Amino acid sequence: MYRLRSFIFVLLAIASPAHAWKGTEANGERPIFFGTLTSQEGNVFTVTNVTVGRSASARDKVMLYEMPKSLKESTDNKIAKNPDEDLTTAQFELLKIKKIEVPHPSVLWKWYDPESKRATPMAQEYIEVVITWRSGSKIHYLLKLGSEDTKRPIKIYSDVVDKPIKGIRQDGTLFCPGLNKEDLRKKGAPFPSVKTVDLEEPCFKVPTEHVGTMKKQPTK
Repeated sequence: MYRLRSFIFVLLAIASPAHAWKGTEANGERPIFFGTLTSQEGNVFTVTNVTVGRSASARDKVMLYEMPKSLKESTDNKIAKNPDEDLTTAQFELLKIKKIEVPHPSVLWKWYDPESKRATPMAQEYIEVVITWRSGSKIHYLLKLGSEDTKRPIKIYSDVVDKPIKGIRQDGTLFCPGLNKEDLRKKGAPFPSVKTVDLEEPCFKVPTEHVGTMKKQPTK
């Protein structure tokens, strides 16, 4: 009986590192989003720590509004309907997104609140984005950038790196290797400057106790 218990203990000791790796996601650690960003000028950047919001650290709840088929370009590009009340919405969740495209970067759509008491109503500005969801669907949306005079519009924030990032897969979860801070260059990209963002499968930080064993389990 003693030998049986000892044998079980050894098996658990061998298996425990794999369980520790899986624990990263279970403990609620935020996923890391990475991929490539192509600018409207054709420059391609390898990016990591991708976020969307009013700042790199802000956790804004960014909403998407399904693009009305009736919208047509005009001199003022007014939106007749109130997007917050009259359009179908979806949350801008990078975890569920595979690709972001900005098909018409120079076209901004504007909605004016008819109930505004300002002498000159302030417009809310929107830009068209095409989202390819990980589920496979590809949908055109309006993305609210903010009021027309805002100094903090919604942007894509990321760190730019020189080499492609290769994750390490462990028990169905992708882990990211650590990167030296000196290899990271901060980038805040206004949506009109972006052509596409292609996102890889999100990954998680490698648990500290397993940093030295990363190379033994490359991504398949």
